[in-house]
Formats: sequence, structure tokens, C-alpha cells
Amino acid sequence: MAVETSDIPDFKKEFSRNLFSNSLLFFINILIGLLIVPFYIHALGLAAYGIIPLATSFTGYVMLVLVSLNGAIARFLTVRIQRSDLTGATTIFNTSLFAIIAIIMISAPVVVAIAWVIPDFFNITAIEKNNVFFLFTLIFFSAFIDALQSPFSAVMYSFNKIHYSSYIAIFRTVTSTGLIIILFLTSTPSVSYVGLAYFVAAVVSLLLTITLSRKVYNKIHISFNYFSKDQFYEIITLTKWILVDQVGILLLLQLSLIMVNKEFGTAAGGEFAMVLIFFNLIWAITGLIISVLSPIYYTYYARGLFSSMHNLSLISVKCVGLVMALPISLICIFSPQLLTIWVGESFAHLSYLIWILLLPLTMIVAFRPLIISYVSFNKVRIPAIFTIIAGIFNLILALLLTVVFGLGVYGIALAFMLALSLRGVVFVPWYAAKVQGVPSVVFYKSVVPSILAYLVLIIIGLSIVSIFVIPASFVYIAIISAVISLIYFIIIKSFILTNPERDLIRSVLPSGISTLLPRWFI
Repeated sequence: MAVETSDIPDFKKEFSRNLFSNSLLFFINILIGLLIVPFYIHALGLAAYGIIPLATSFTGYVMLVLVSLNGAIARFLTVRIQRSDLTGATTIFNTSLFAIIAIIMISAPVVVAIAWVIPDFFNITAIEKNNVFFLFTLIFFSAFIDALQSPFSAVMYSFNKIHYSSYIAIFRTVTSTGLIIILFLTSTPSVSYVGLAYFVAAVVSLLLTITLSRKVYNKIHISFNYFSKDQFYEIITLTKWILVDQVGILLLLQLSLIMVNKEFGTAAGGEFAMVLIFFNLIWAITGLIISVLSPIYYTYYARGLFSSMHNLSLISVKCVGLVMALPISLICIFSPQLLTIWVGESFAHLSYLIWILLLPLTMIVAFRPLIISYVSFNKVRIPAIFTIIAGIFNLILALLLTVVFGLGVYGIALAFMLALSLRGVVFVPWYAAKVQGVPSVVFYKSVVPSILAYLVLIIIGLSIVSIFVIPASFVYIAIISAVISLIYFIIIKSFILTNPERDLIRSVLPSGISTLLPRWFI
């Protein structure tokens, strides 16, 4: 195949589109996530509902290889395209695609066997075993389809067309939720219908992804002739360390829910899953921000713009921390009211768990963009090992706090956040600074405004709650939150952000929003 060149995507042009689409995806996920849980509990009961988040989280452990492979594909394909190497991009794409197909064929019988033994392993007796089996099997196969979609998504990612992937994700979420509601209302509710809806939505998403990826870039030919053993080994080298890192992340993020289900039953697991939704929402929105920033980091690396990468890192830490401090503090302050509005007053006691899970989160999510910087340099071995250590620490500490000290579910939550803080607050900024060749203190300085902002918001919010009786009313909470948010953003704009940072924020907003916002606001 002759060496050809690819067009260089205009990353700046696409940024605002990606930001808007990711924000829309986030808010739709919030809306559906909040509404669907009471629907599940009403239709299935708390114990049966607890099986659904267990299935989606447990699937993540089995799909680690494919998730890790996807991360490696995105990195290598973006670098090839940014260096105008169509031959290399075609080889990477086909090598990845056929490797994924082979892995799926090998893994399919294994995941079916796992799905069959899961009801016995978790002692699930309140639900028919076949329904649980079909739920896990269909969600597993939905994940297979997601993996098959990865090389096509990576093409759009490489051209910074992340908004295409976001709109597909929105369509998929709406489709799966709509199917679940229709099936539950037209026949006897069953957890197996959730798996069926996920599977159908995944198939439709795959077809849309293939169509749009060919629209973005149709120069990559699909053929096994372009499979390269050398490229495969290069991808696998990065994949294996991403895999190790993913194992550690899952030990951190998903192990807690599995331990609660195993030790305290699916009812307690359902309650813990409800609380985790608040954590997952914050984690998801920072993940969306990272997905928008990732192609820019890879572009800077491919073009040797390392000082620009460092400046982007500093601004990312500061801005992400400042933005996320507001929702994190508001969720903590109004957690009893939010739980009462959402699922009923009988669940308001779970607010203590929300405080444990969200208290250190401002610093953790502020440093998350730094992870992209050392992935750009392909420096993932040490972070992967450390993440595994943090995950093992999470497991040991959870068992210690639960079994020895008898803290129950609170011990599991506390262990989770301590281990996550060890990785996200101690290691990530230190290692990112090491890779970028700068003192780690510069990143800690960038996060100081976020910490102070969070503390001030908490003090003000708790003062309001202690002075006034805040009813469990969405209107009251929305009005108070809106007033706090407006004052907060005016203060941040006037005293915290520098002029270049304000100009940068305004430049990446969609033009319509940027025009409507007054200069005094941003």
C-alpha cells in the first residue's frame, strides 16, 4: 500500500461542538438516571433492582481486555493521523478490528459460563435464575458490540468528532430506556428485559458508528491483508499496561458495590448503588471533559508542543476543580432532601454515605486530566502498577474496616475513597509532573482555589441549612442552588480566573452561548 497523507483535523473548530454534545449527554444521563431508579424499584423491588447495577459493574471486569485495547487504539490512531500517516492509520485500524473479533470469539463461551454461575455465586434466590442469566449474558454481549465499535469510534475520535459519538450515546441511552419502559409496561417486569434493551441499543449504536465513521474518513480500507503482527505487538504492549491500570481502577471503582452485594445482600447493594449514582455522575462529567481534552493532548504530543501540553494541564486542573466544586458541594449539602425527593424519606439516612463518597472528590477529579498527559507519552507502566497497589489497598482496607472494626457499608465506602485519594491526589499529579519535567508543586498550586472554593461553599451551605428549614422540594433546592451558583461564578470570574483563562473559556463555548453571556459573567 502506498504511503498517503491524511487531512489534519481542525481541533479548535470542533472543541465547542464536543463540549456542547458531551454536556447534553451528561444532562440526559442525569435525567434518565434519576427517573429510572424509582421506576425500577417500583416495578421490580429493591432487591431485584440491585441486580442491575451489579450486572453492569461486574461486566466491566470481564471486558477489561477489550476496554484496554480500545484505549490503545485511540492513542495510536490519533498519533498516526496527526502525523499524516494514512498507511500507519490503516494498519492500526485493521489490526485492532480483527484482534477484537478474535478476542470476542474466544471470550464468548467464557462469559456465558460466567453468567450461568453468577446467581449461585451471589446467592440470588429472590429472582428466577434464568432471568438473571439472560440479564448478564445480554449485557456481556452488549459489551462485545461496544468493543467491536471501538476502531470505528477511534476514527471519529482521531478527527476530534467526539460530538458524533456523544449523539450516538444519547440515542443509545434513550433507545434502551424507552425499550425498558415499553417492555415493563406491556408485560410482566423482568430484569432480563433490561439486558434485551441494552443489547438492541448496542446493535443500533454499532450501525450508526460505522456509518458516521465512514462519513468522517473513508480512506481507511477494511481488509485482513492490512493486519500487522508488528503493529499488533506494539498495540498489545500498551494494552497490557492499560489493562493492568483498568484492573486497578475497577478494584477501586467497582469492587465496593460487589463487596456490599456479597457481604450484606442485594437490598443493601441496591441502596449502595443509589448512592453511587451521585458519585458516578460527577465521575462521568469529568470523564466527558477528559474525552474532549484527550485528542488535544495527543495532538500536542504528536507535534512536539510540550510547553502547550503543560499549560493545558495547569488550566485543566484549575478549571475542572473550580467547576466541579460547585455540584459536589451542593449534592453534599442537600443530600437528605435530594434522596427524599428522589426515592423517598426512608432513604434519607443514606446522606452520610454521600458525604463519605463526595468529600474528597473535588481534588481527585481536578487532577484527572493529568492522566492524559502521561498516556500521551506512552508512560503507563508505573501508573498501572500503582493503580493495582491502590486497588489491593482498597480491598484490604475494606475488609479490615468491615470485618475487624464492624463499620459495615460505611467501612467499604471509606476504604474506597481513601484508596482513590491515594491514587488521584498523591500519585497522579506527582507522576504527571515527572513525565512533563516540572515540579509537582505547580499542579498542587493549581488545585488550591478549588479546595478553598469547596470549603467556602460547604460552610455557606451548612449555615443556610442550619438556620433555615429546607423542605424536600425540588423548587426550593433549585432556587437556592441557582442563587449560590450565580454568586459563585461571579466571584470565581472576578477574583480567581485570570484574563487569559476567561478568554480561553469563552473561546471554547458554543458561539451562541458565548454571545449571550455578558462580559461581567465570564
